[in-house]
Amino acid sequence: MATAGGGGEEATIQRILRITDIADEPLRFIAPIGGYEEMPLVSLEKAVEPLVSILPAVQSHAYVAKQMCDSP
Repeated sequence: MATAGGGGEEATIQRILRITDIADEPLRFIAPIGGYEEMPLVSLEKAVEPLVSILPAVQSHAYVAKQMCDSP
């Protein structure tokens, strides 16, 4: 079964599993990451630069996210 996002049947199954695995999420409180409020506010493109070496497509994902956003 082809999907609009591409990837075929396996990708569709993975998306469905990700959406439906909410029951497996932990119920305990997890504290937020500390120190982030002291970091400078930068664009999404700049923020993802350090991730490129481990997530090569992160820049294109950031671009798409901004295109889909109502107020970038």
